[in-house]
Amino acid sequence: LTPPIPGIERPEILPCWTLAHARGISQRAQRGSKVVLVGAGFIGCILLEALVSRGVELVVVEQAERMVPRMMNARASGLLQGWCTAKGVRVLTATVVQAIEAGADGAALQVVLDNGESVGADLVITATGVRSNIAFLHGSGIETDAGVLVNEYLQASAPDVHAAGDVAQGRDFSTGAYSVQAIQPTAADHGLIAARNMAGQRSSHRGSLNMNVLDTLGLISSSFGRWDGVDGGESAELFDAQRYHYLSLQFEDDRLVGASSLGLTQHVGVLRGLIQGRIALGEWKTRLMRDPTRLMEAYLGRVQALGRNAGML
Repeated sequence: LTPPIPGIERPEILPCWTLAHARGISQRAQRGSKVVLVGAGFIGCILLEALVSRGVELVVVEQAERMVPRMMNARASGLLQGWCTAKGVRVLTATVVQAIEAGADGAALQVVLDNGESVGADLVITATGVRSNIAFLHGSGIETDAGVLVNEYLQASAPDVHAAGDVAQGRDFSTGAYSVQAIQPTAADHGLIAARNMAGQRSSHRGSLNMNVLDTLGLISSSFGRWDGVDGGESAELFDAQRYHYLSLQFEDDRLVGASSLGLTQHVGVLRGLIQGRIALGEWKTRLMRDPTRLMEAYLGRVQALGRNAGML
């Protein structure tokens, strides 16, 4: 998305949508150059890491109250922001770019912020979100909303048309609702189901788990499913600011329905397995509430118990 900022059309302002944009950024982002990155979401944080590796003077401007607001809460995001600051990146959250003007004092541009500050920049990069490219379907009769509306077979409203990936508004595993999940695992899930159905092999899609794994300057973060919790649910949390470690588990009854982590990577697969397996944790829920790091023990304990019970049937 191109943000509606006065001056956004200047040639020193680039998104990162195409290979040409990436090459333009690479040419302009030289060691010591002043760069302003507008947006600290998932894509913005990937760009952030690449820019730091180039040795630029980087300022990140995010209008939300925290970095990566769609995959982590305030406590985790605060740790991430502290990590970036310690690496020499200036991060301004709850801040809006009001205009981009001709520069002064040797800078090509001046980025005017709503806090009254003006930041000099040789390059401005916008990473302010994406949306499905469905404009070409207007007038086609195919039903769209945020994306192409599909059923459980990834079939659009036209019987011989299927949609998959970023353009498809498909079922969410955690909520049962239909939404656009612009992530690679969902695209892979959709592609397989759509291909089977187009080949005449009736195959239904039970929903994709919303998940993200992000590397920001060496600090790994992840989120799965209902990482922000559910109404009436319970949660367990580990918070270690000195080590930049964070883990949040979200429960509905005795099932894990969501999780997020920062700086902890050893049990990412277990988190996904517990959520997608809809595994009833039983007494292990109480143990995880006391110590959320016992994920592997909980997974093995419950899988073994379920296996024994199945063998007795």
